[in-house]
Formats: sequence, C-alpha cells, structure tokens
Amino acid sequence: MNALAIHDLSCYSKSSLTVVLPVLEAMGVETAVIPTAVLSTQTDGFDENNIRDLSMDVRAHYEMIKSHGAVFSAVFSGYLASKEQIPLLEEIFSKEKDALKILDPAFADSGTLYGGKDEEFVNLMKELLKSADIITPNLTEASFLSSSKCLESYLNSDIERLCDKLSKIAPAKFVITSVPLSLGLLANVAYADGQIRIFSYEDLMVSFPGSGDLFATLLTGFLLNGFSFFSAVKESGDICFEQIKDCINSSRQRRLGVRLDKAISMISRRLL
Repeated sequence: MNALAIHDLSCYSKSSLTVVLPVLEAMGVETAVIPTAVLSTQTDGFDENNIRDLSMDVRAHYEMIKSHGAVFSAVFSGYLASKEQIPLLEEIFSKEKDALKILDPAFADSGTLYGGKDEEFVNLMKELLKSADIITPNLTEASFLSSSKCLESYLNSDIERLCDKLSKIAPAKFVITSVPLSLGLLANVAYADGQIRIFSYEDLMVSFPGSGDLFATLLTGFLLNGFSFFSAVKESGDICFEQIKDCINSSRQRRLGVRLDKAISMISRRLL
C-alpha cells in the first residue's frame, strides 16, 4: 500500500504532516509527501509564526515523484495554503484515476474561516469536491460548503437536513466531524450512498490541534487496510477520542497538538 499525502508541515507542534506520516506508516502504508506550506508552528495557540507558501513547488514535486515510478493506492489531501493550489490538487486527483482520493477541506473551524480564506476559496473548494471519493469536513466546513447555518445542537432531523444539502455537491461518501448533540455529546456523522450513521462520544470540552488530521489519516489507513467505510469511521473516532483523553490526563499543552503514542499502540491492536 502506498499513499501520497498533500498537506502543510508544522516544524514544531503536532499537526498535518507530523501527524499524517507516522500514523500512516504505523498502519503499513508507505507514504510520500508533498508539503503545501511550511510553518514554524501550527497556527492555533501561538502568537507568531513563520509561514512559507509552497504553491510554486507542488506540481514540480508531484511530477518528479511520478517520474521515479511511484504508484499510489490513495491520495490524501488536507490544508491547502492558497486558492492556486486547488486546481493543482484537482489535476493530481484526475491523474490518479485508480487511487482512493480523500480530501479533508481544512479551511474553517469554530464557525469562522481560517485566515486568508474567503468566499472565493470556499466556492473553489466546492468544485474540488467533485474530484474526491471521500471528504471529511468538520461541522463548520460542512456548513460553509452546504450554505447551512451552524447550530448549537443537532437533532437527527437537523443532521439529515445537513447531509441532504451536502450530498448534492459532495462525493457519495463523507464524514462530518465534531457535530454537537444534546446531553454533552459530540458526533462524527458518516454518510454513504444515502445512508447516515451517527457515532457519538462524550464532549471532552477541549480540542487539540491536529485532531482532525489524525481522524482523516486514520480513516485513510483503515480503508487501505480493507475496513468497510462505516467500520473505518468508528475505529478512527474511537482512537481519536482516547487520544484526546490521554492528552488531557497528561496535562499536555493544547497548542502542542495531539500526542501519537497511544494512537499508534491502539492502531497495532486494531490491525492484528
């Protein structure tokens, strides 16, 4: 199994490629990477950071990697540093016809767009969805993509309405993460060919940067290891939940992102 991961790289703190690469390798997936940007740190919790946009290098890196005979079972993309990278990713997706194409939109959270992202970026992302096989937006991203309002709490009818709207522009399979339910619960909502399944967890009242990267990476790895879509969603959510609990119990600084040691040990048990 071989994957191509197209994400940003944070030099300090765990998120994006510093999560993606070790987790996929632990799942038996030989992984090549194309950084979309290099950051001194991830952007959540640090007052200053240094960011270098690598848009000019994406195509050249891909073409050079392919010239060496690389064949990929999956192409997995996360944060794109600029709107110019969207057509580049669309081009790569189109060339990797036999690969599973998984897209984590990674442009918004907590009800707002990330810095440097605007309505044009969202509209371009809507077009990119058509080239993916699976997408993993968080609730905010799913709401922007489907032109829906974020609610404080979701009933089953609200979830069905959101999935129906998103399904009109999204691939046949998607997962909406971090959907708030009643009674102190959060859910990952999985949709496949008209079927919805809700996987709920205790709301731990804190999010660690890199958690979304971890979920989407685990989903990719489990699918490549032959798990069904809904089983892969459940396993990925269970591991993320335990990993966040471990971060809380160890008093880890939130801005340092998720730890991976417990996740990797859990992966080993799941793949035995």
